[in-house]
Amino acid sequence: MLNGMPLVQWVVDRVRPQVDVLAVSGGNRAGLSLPIIADQVRNAGPLSALCSILAWAEQKNLPLVTTFSCDTPFIPHDIVDGLRRALQDRDCAIASRAGATHPTCALWKTKAREKIETAFAAGVRSLRDAMDYVSSCQADFAAVRDGPGDDPFFNINSPSDMVLAQAWLERRRQAE
Repeated sequence: MLNGMPLVQWVVDRVRPQVDVLAVSGGNRAGLSLPIIADQVRNAGPLSALCSILAWAEQKNLPLVTTFSCDTPFIPHDIVDGLRRALQDRDCAIASRAGATHPTCALWKTKAREKIETAFAAGVRSLRDAMDYVSSCQADFAAVRDGPGDDPFFNINSPSDMVLAQAWLERRRQAE
């Protein structure tokens, strides 16, 4: 919970105006009435989830899929457009900022599914390692100043991260 709201709701609220279809990967999330995309292979990491997401999108005839992690509540309000501008003829566009890539925040062509499944079958489990199997580019979000440390990709992985996020929100609220 960040500021009384589940982290995933923060992401949903930022992403919903940017996409036509919204779903949640993994298990059911209390309070969200969105389609759930179950992992085809459970407990096999983020690449398994991506395989399931791309297969789901292919069944829905969706040519593009944007992914986000639920622990990045400050992602840019224009992230989908920024990723789309970068994508061009590549399989995926990955968000980056200050030299750091954020492969959980990416735009994927659904037709990259076979390449991702090949990576998964080869034992790859991380999104970073899967980049060796696809053509990718980076979408730079250096100009976006949001979140603790002005980092829109600040992710909350620990209680101390949550304290930083809460303090940043409070400072922002007081400045308004």
